[in-house]
Formats: sequence, C-alpha cells, structure tokens
Amino acid sequence: MCSVAPFALPGLAGGARPTMVTTYARGGVPAAAAWCGYGYDADIVLLPPMPADLPMPSMEFLSLPRRHGAGFIRDMFGGVQSVGVPGRSMMDIFFPIDAHDDDGPTTPVAVLRAPRSYGGDDDAERDAVTIDIKTPPPEKQPQLEQQQQCGSEYDASIDATFRVMEADPAERPSPEYLSEAQAGDMMRIDRAALVKKMHRFSRYYGLAPGALHRAVSYVDRFLSARKINGGERQLRLLGAAAVFAAAKYEDRKATRRINADAVAAYAGCTRREALDAERELVAALGYRLSGPTAYTFVEHFMRRTQGKEEEGSAAAVVRALAHHLAGMALLDYRCVAFLPSAVAASAIVLARLVVLGCHSTAAPVAGYAIEELSECMEAIYDLHENLQAWPGCEEMMVDWEVTTQLSYSLPHYSVLTRGNMSSC
Repeated sequence: MCSVAPFALPGLAGGARPTMVTTYARGGVPAAAAWCGYGYDADIVLLPPMPADLPMPSMEFLSLPRRHGAGFIRDMFGGVQSVGVPGRSMMDIFFPIDAHDDDGPTTPVAVLRAPRSYGGDDDAERDAVTIDIKTPPPEKQPQLEQQQQCGSEYDASIDATFRVMEADPAERPSPEYLSEAQAGDMMRIDRAALVKKMHRFSRYYGLAPGALHRAVSYVDRFLSARKINGGERQLRLLGAAAVFAAAKYEDRKATRRINADAVAAYAGCTRREALDAERELVAALGYRLSGPTAYTFVEHFMRRTQGKEEEGSAAAVVRALAHHLAGMALLDYRCVAFLPSAVAASAIVLARLVVLGCHSTAAPVAGYAIEELSECMEAIYDLHENLQAWPGCEEMMVDWEVTTQLSYSLPHYSVLTRGNMSSC
C-alpha cells in the first residue's frame, strides 16, 4: 500500500499543527473527513482563508461604478464608432422593416422624421420631430359591389370551362349508339329500364344526388364505344359498376356506404367480376370521368340566377323541381343528343313555369332561347304524359312527392309554343 508524504494544508502557517482548541478559537470549521493513514492526525481541521490571503482586485476594477444602469449601457455603446446611418435606431438595424409607399399598410401609421443631428444649422429644425400620418386610400367602390363583380367573373370562368368540357367529343355519347354500336339489339325501352335500375340502386344506398346523372353518362359513353353481348345480366352489371364509379367520384366517402361486394350482390356476380367490370368501364371512357352533367348545370345556373327571377322559398322549390325534371330526362333516349346545359336549362324553364307561372318563360336561361329548348322540353312533356309507358317515370314521380311532400302538373305544351309567352 502506497503512502503519501505530508504536505502543508491551507491555513497551517509554518507547518504548525493547530489543536482543536486553537481551531475553534479562530472561528474555523472542523474538516468533513479525517486524513487518517495519510500522515495526519484525526483532529486536523481546515481553516477558512483569511481576508489577507485572498487576491486583491486591481485599482481599475475598483474604480468602476457599483451599479450598472442605463447610463453604463449608453456609455458602453457610446464608445462604439458610428456607422454613419442617420435616422436609424438600434431596433431598425437589428429588426428591419421593408416598407413601400405603394403597398403600405391599410391602417394609419405614424412616420417619425429623424432629427437633423448630422449637420443642421437651425436648432429648431434640429430638435423638431414631425409626424406624418399615412392614411389608407379611399375605396374605389363599395365592398359588396367588389364581391359581386368578383363572383360574376368567377362564375363566368366556370361557365366557360363547363361549356368547353360538355362539347368535347371525347366526353360525348353518340346520339345513335342504339342503332350503330349496339346494332339494334338494345331498344329505347331497354335503356329506360336500365336507368330505372340504376336509379333504384343509387337511392337504396343514399348516394350523392349527382351520382345518377354521372353514372348514366358513363353508360351512354360505354355503349357508344362497345357492344354488349351478355344480355340482361351484363347490362345490370354495367349499370351497377357505373353507379359505383360515379359515386366515388362525386363523394369520397361513398365507400362507407357501398363497396364492390354490394355491386356483386346486386348484379349477381362475384367480387372479381364486379371489379373487372369497373376497370373495363373506366378504360373504355379513357379515364375521363369529370365531364359536367345536367345536375352540374342546374346547380350552376340556379346559383347565378338565384334572387333575380325568384325569391325565398320559391327559389328552393324551383331548384328542387328542376333537378327532378332533369333526372326524369335521363330516361328518354332522345335527350342523349342534347348537351347537358340544354337539358338543365329546359328543366329550369319548366320548373319556373310550374312554380312562378308562364310569365317567367319569356326570359332566356343560360343563353338559351325558348325556341332552342323546345325539343328537349317536348321530350320531358312526353314523359309526363306517358308515366306508365316509360319505365322509371312513375317511380321518380313517387320519390319526388314523398321527398318534398309536393305534387305538380305541367301545363299544356301549347303554353310554350305561343308567339308571345309573356302575355299568357
């Protein structure tokens, strides 16, 4: 075991070994640990250093002030040479603000002109502080008018986009596909029965209102490109797959209500066949699924014209009835030849005719004159006059009455064929 040579501890002058009595007499504190076994006795204690043993501060340090306030900070920064930037404070240097006269803040801002502390001869000008108030520019027109103008420009842009999309040949079905693509194997009554089943399927699962219009558009475009050879079962699967694809496009939460298993159960096929039918459908459409439908245009036109021709509850009734009439037009194969905007405009004209009276039919709707809509309105009239002959018409009428608790009847078609419709 190694040993440590004795050494002088602090507070022991001349190597003297103080006793416990002398230690306490000088105000010392006994050591926390004894140095037994290292050359010292157990009664050795450490003495606190005496003031004379501490190092003395320099005279320069003693000459400094005891309390450092704002004056000391100012004197310290005063010793730094100026960079020669007049009119800027320390906050401006470390936190610069980029301000422009053209696009300044809209709230009043006080702008302080810096004192002329860099060469002004006049004491009054040197010490004067002027305040310039920057006020916001006056509005050129009321806020409501600006919002209406922006809204009209926005609606006009949407309308132009919709009109281009609906006229795109890649997203238009052939008006003669029953006789051309299907070679006469599918009749108008068969198509109406298919639309009826699609309507019932979408209503059963409570899908988005515009899903049926989009699904029928998918079916018409598919039948315009490919021939159906599977008979009734294949048509049923095609309609269910189209409703499934359209529902997912219209509402991303549609998969919580309907899935491939539901499509397979409705069509009487396997899940694999249902998924393959959906893939074949979207591939035949060229994956172009976003074209506007008559439902889209009814919403668009009624938003633009709401509050002009009708007010209050009448506007809601006109809108609901227009959607109903446009939905019934899906059953008639003749309406495939019309643009969706024309079908929507025809439905709005007839809805206003029922709710507001014949005086409302004088003004054009969405740029369409009444004469341009006569064929489409005639087809809708024919559906109402032959409810039992057309599959799905009577069922849609019952759904309308149950949902809205309202009933209606179209006036005679001669009302629309008169020369002066505003005087009827």
